[in-house]
Amino acid sequence: MKTILIINGEKYWKEYFAGFDVVQKKVQTSEFILKDSSLYVTDADGVCKPDIIFWRLGAINPEPKYRSILELIDYSGVPCVNSASTLLMGYERLTMLKILKKLGLPVINFNVATNTHHLKNLEMRFPFVVKVGNHHGGYGKSLVSTEEEWEELKDLLFIHQDYVTTERFIDYKYDIRYLAINDKVWAMKRKGKYWKANSLTQEYQIINPEDEWIEKVKLLQEYIKADIVAIDVLEMEDGKKIILEYNDIPGLSGFPEDAKLELSQTVKSK
Repeated sequence: MKTILIINGEKYWKEYFAGFDVVQKKVQTSEFILKDSSLYVTDADGVCKPDIIFWRLGAINPEPKYRSILELIDYSGVPCVNSASTLLMGYERLTMLKILKKLGLPVINFNVATNTHHLKNLEMRFPFVVKVGNHHGGYGKSLVSTEEEWEELKDLLFIHQDYVTTERFIDYKYDIRYLAINDKVWAMKRKGKYWKANSLTQEYQIINPEDEWIEKVKLLQEYIKADIVAIDVLEMEDGKKIILEYNDIPGLSGFPEDAKLELSQTVKSK
């Protein structure tokens, strides 16, 4: 019986893999071992030798160790969804933004400094958003609306030894996620509770994806060779749209059941 190893992710995924030995482990508490060209993964619950890895790490703070794990998976040749090489491309936020720009996609502009000692050079017209490092899920992000807020935030940021970016605040009307799995594309219009897009979502609605944006997400998907990828698009009051980021481990909450079935079939077919 083939073994599917699910890294993090929702508990319901086990229901989609009847006929397989399904093991679910957390990357935070697991160790990966390559021995005699075989990959093993161990934690307090035991050791498994995966035939395929289903990487569903989600919006947790990335650690250097996790990148090393992906490199090890890539080296071992064990299939992974998405592939380890694809996940490595999107692991770092700056690389992710660089790819979007390289493809000519309408990505949000930003200023960046590699050290907080140069915060004075990042100031923009208020309001603007400050992001520290490579964190996900809304963490490490602040909205600055006044000079006083900026001065207070600079005092807090000074203790960090990481890069800092600033970008103009977009008072968006909706956040739209375009989700591509293989050759299928879905779109969801969302509205969060506060200013952070894709955080504390209160309203969502499945909509018909626009052809222009289907082409954009497919362009990205082909370039990074992704089984699954999503782009998060901010729609402004004047109808203009801009890409906030892409996500190669997107959540599927609110999307049709077909999306989960398509992704699980991709794992099984590997």
